[in-house]
Amino acid sequence: MRASDQEERAMSLAHTLESFLSDRHVPYSTQSHPASTSSLGTAHSAHIAEENLAKSVLLEDDHGFLLAVLPASRRLELDRLRDELGRSLHLAPEGEMGRLFPDCCTGAVPPVGAAYGLPTVLDASLEDREEVFFEGGDHKTLVRMDGGTFLDLLESAEVVEIASESPSLCAALVVRERLYDSLLALGRAIAVPVASGARWNRRLERAVVRLALALDEHVIETEGPSGLLAEIVDQAPRLWREVDGLRNEHGELAEECGRLLELIESGASGLSLRRHAHVLVGHFEHHRHRGADLVYESFGVDVGGG
Repeated sequence: MRASDQEERAMSLAHTLESFLSDRHVPYSTQSHPASTSSLGTAHSAHIAEENLAKSVLLEDDHGFLLAVLPASRRLELDRLRDELGRSLHLAPEGEMGRLFPDCCTGAVPPVGAAYGLPTVLDASLEDREEVFFEGGDHKTLVRMDGGTFLDLLESAEVVEIASESPSLCAALVVRERLYDSLLALGRAIAVPVASGARWNRRLERAVVRLALALDEHVIETEGPSGLLAEIVDQAPRLWREVDGLRNEHGELAEECGRLLELIESGASGLSLRRHAHVLVGHFEHHRHRGADLVYESFGVDVGGG
């Protein structure tokens, strides 16, 4: 490997992971991708098959921590895993991820538990992949290796069927990415100096309309009879109050978008519009965090909240 290649990899991968792979002479390559807030979003932005992207879920019980590895296209079946291993596992708090993976971003933990001294369990569906991708420690770099190499890397992992497909989750997360893109577009619009006057107002209006349409799509995808929120209640009935809270927030956010558009139409000052737009962005961000926490608690899927 050339020195320049080593430097590039060291800069783009978590140091612990890079050292682990280098010490074992593991053949791999890296691939950059636009920053994403979920594993499915990463697969789409990187143009790779969701089932070939391995993601990690950190679990714990009285016996210690366990890293569960499964495809991005699937959800963790925690009850099944408990039965298989005879352990009372539950999702580890987010703070533990920062402590155990200090050189990784939240939600971008590599599925190589051995590199961090963690026992690992691997979903059986990853055994037959010709190639496997996984996050290298940030939200911008993927590691790619042959499926056989990946299995050799996880040779100490217990292989169990621990995951199942969730069409509603996959569909909802794709729409969620578009909603997030629209939110970023609104942020860019209000960052432009207000001095541009009518032109600034038109740009803001386009961004708010785009956000409102993305919210409509998000609501249709999540609130339908077979949508994500219904599946969450089916998966974890105890979360019905939180689900109702998200549904209520959908209506409130739509009303806020409408009020801001009315203010733009009424000729309100740029400073007033910017202030209201900032508040709207804050409410959307709060909603994203609540939704991410709910999905993680229900499915063990980190979709990113920030």
